[in-house]
Amino acid sequence: MPFELSIVTPEGTAFQDRVSSVVLPGTEGQFGVLPGHVRFLTPLAIGEAVIQTTQGSRYAALSDGFAEVRQDHVVVMVETCEFGSSIDVARAERAKARAEAAIAASRQSTHDENLFRIEEAALRRALNRIAAAKNDRQI
Repeated sequence: MPFELSIVTPEGTAFQDRVSSVVLPGTEGQFGVLPGHVRFLTPLAIGEAVIQTTQGSRYAALSDGFAEVRQDHVVVMVETCEFGSSIDVARAERAKARAEAAIAASRQSTHDENLFRIEEAALRRALNRIAAAKNDRQI
């Protein structure tokens, strides 16, 4: 028995459909949700969502946010949601290279922890987008 999954960003609803399961990137690691799951609210980390629909698996790159899980509905609230099929892999690879270069430069010149965290998050986002795109294209 499927449940409703809604993925919402500040721009609007990125996804809404009945699904058989979803795996989300929690701050303490990935977790899966099946129909009838116990209620809970949890923070999400930058990571990949794997959504099982009647048409097969869909992969999405999510930013950090929150998920509210209920027995018949999961609401994911994130800053960004990009489905693998719409990700420009070459652009994501360039963003990855820029982030890696910025991290290397930051380690050698300044020791600004805040700047390092920002650059590290940019790298995680780029890697996440690349993974979602590659996983989605394997189907």
